[in-house]
Formats: sequence, structure tokens, C-alpha cells
Amino acid sequence: MTTDTAHRGHRAEIRRQRRQRQRRVLAIVLAVALVVLAVATFALTRGGGKPHTTVAKQRRTQSTVLLQVQGESGSAVGSALLAHDPASRTGAAVLVPPQVIVTVPGTGSLQLGRALKTVPPERSRTAVADLLGVTVDAGWVINIPTLSALIDQVGGITADVDVPVIAGRSQLLSPGTQRLTGAQATQFLRYLAPGEQEQSRLARLQEVLDGLLTALPRSTAQVNNALSSLGPRSDASIPVPRLASFLVGLAADSRGQALQYDTLPVIPIDPGNGVTSFRVDADGTRKLVDRLLAQSVPPGARQTGNRVLVLNGVGTPGLGEKVRAKLVPAGFVFVGSRNNASFGVTHTRVLVKEATPQAQALGVRVAKALGLGEDAVQTADLGSIADVIVVVGSDFKPGT
Repeated sequence: MTTDTAHRGHRAEIRRQRRQRQRRVLAIVLAVALVVLAVATFALTRGGGKPHTTVAKQRRTQSTVLLQVQGESGSAVGSALLAHDPASRTGAAVLVPPQVIVTVPGTGSLQLGRALKTVPPERSRTAVADLLGVTVDAGWVINIPTLSALIDQVGGITADVDVPVIAGRSQLLSPGTQRLTGAQATQFLRYLAPGEQEQSRLARLQEVLDGLLTALPRSTAQVNNALSSLGPRSDASIPVPRLASFLVGLAADSRGQALQYDTLPVIPIDPGNGVTSFRVDADGTRKLVDRLLAQSVPPGARQTGNRVLVLNGVGTPGLGEKVRAKLVPAGFVFVGSRNNASFGVTHTRVLVKEATPQAQALGVRVAKALGLGEDAVQTADLGSIADVIVVVGSDFKPGT
């Protein structure tokens, strides 16, 4: 056996052991979630509860990309928020179940997988950013055939197939570490054996992603060429050279054993019709973010008393998204947008709960972020869903 062969074998064994540990963690997470579901039903709100320590401010060097693998129906069959920090040479991949409920500005609550089919990709990114309370810099949507083509371009991937992959009466893949073509890898990624939970498919997404990163060329130019050859079937919100550089950096993190995979902590719910969904485990997600994505927490995201709900009083599609774009950079937490009870609102109003100096000052800050004067601030009974409600009128100017 040559030294090079021995080295590859040693690395494969390290990857195999790491995957086994991660699968055990995924199984434990699911078991805990199911116990929680069985013993209690309770509502978790991102803004409620006791104040939490604000993440220390520092110059941000971490960048994030939301990867979504699009299935034949147009929905996302798998999503992962990828992060790379060239300064510390560390990376992270947060695997997100397609059944997790997200709030899409201007649309309401949807499963993340369906959101990709229902709204433009940028709204899926916004929904994930709000769900985790982090900045999502860019998105990359790649459909199954295109992902298969990319895997074939890099010569296939090595993956640890954990179960027999069956289609009808045929066994497509046997368990074990093996070389997979693009078609085999994407079949494995989508596979869910009878009786398995969604977390098993997330583990397979991780396996394919890790295999792809390992197989990528180390040259940014070569990765750029591979991505460019995919054409519009690979839809990134950033230029291809930047995506190539990001992936090369993430692959280097993986080679250096500095890429951490984790799964978004969720709690199963049954919204009816036998469809299983998940809601985010707020406390678990906060801990995950502090561990892997702390640099990407925007200013104000951890403060209390700054949650803003937007009501569209005009009816113009996408208005909530435009208001959010002004609120989040100003340090407010966007909790969602929906239509007002009636349209035809001419003057934008900023509603606060009380006439106290503190509440009024909060309203003025929101008004200022939206380019409004202090006279836009009014007092109203808001309930507990938000600290401020913005009723958007026809006078709102998105570009100012």
C-alpha cells in the first residue's frame, strides 16, 4: 500500500467516524423532540422570554449562503445554511428540514420547502434569516439534475450509504462507503426508508454535501468553470466567481477538520391532514447560532422590546419585504407581515402600546428608520405579538 493510498484510507476512516457521531446526535435530537411533543404543547415566540446576552460586536468576517436543493415539484427537498470564515478558517453547515414552518414576508406561514415553490428565492432566504436571527448573505438554488451533473463533473463523490436504497423492487444502492455517480448521489440524498424520520434524510444531505466538498478541485478557477458550465440551472444570487471562492474556502475548512455540521433544532407539530411539520426550538436554535453563526447575528437581533409587525394597508405585493429591508439594518426584529384589515391607507402609521416616553421613543426610532416623522407615531392596543406595528400607507417610499 502506498503512502498516498494509506493517507486516503485514514481520511476516509476519520470521515466515517465523524458521520457516525453526527448521526447519533441527530437521533438524540429527534428523540428529545418527540418526548417534548408527547408531554407538552406550548408556544415559543422568538421575541418572548427573558432577556438574553447580546452577542459581542466584532468585525464580521463570516459569510453565509443558503443552499436549497430543488426537487421535481419545485419545492426544496433539502436546505442548508452554509457559513465560511476565511479569517479563522472555520466553516459551518446548518441543515434545515424542508417541513419547518417559516414566516415569509407578504405571504405568511409556510413550510420552507414549499416556500421555494411559492415565492421568489430571495424570500426564502429572508424567511431563514428571520427564523435563525442571522444575516443570510446569498442564496444558491440548484435542482436535482443540475446537482447530479455537478457531481459527475468532479468525478463523483465518496459517501457512506447507511441503508439499502430501494426503488420499487430494485435495490439501487447497498449500505457501505462507496463511490457514487451524480444520479446515485441524488437518489441517495432524496431517499427516505419506510418508517424513517426526516432527520435521516438530512443526514444524507450532509453526506452528499460533504462528499461534494471533498471532491471539489482546490483551484477557484476550476470550481468557477464547473459552476459556469451549469448555466442558469444553478441559480445563485451572487456572481459565480464569488460562489466558487466561497465553496473552495468551505472545502478547505472540511479538509482541515474545521467544518461543523449541525441540524436546526425543531419540535414536531401536526397542523392537520396528517401532514407533519416542525416549528423551530427557539432556545436550541439560539445556542446553535451562538456556537456556529455568532458573527452573523445582526445588531439588535438579541434585544427585547423591538419586535415589529408590518401590516400592508395598500395591497402592493412585496411591500412587507421592502419595509423589512429598512427595519432589520436599523436593529429591529421583523416578526412578519400580513395584509391590513382594509386597503386604501394613505398615511403610514407606527403604532406603539403605550403613551409612555419609552414606548414613544421606540416608535420614533421605527419611524425614523422608515423615513417618517414623529407625527406618524400613535398609541394602540397591540396585544402581545409585537412591540410595534407599522401600518403601511401609500406614502411609504421604499427607495428613501
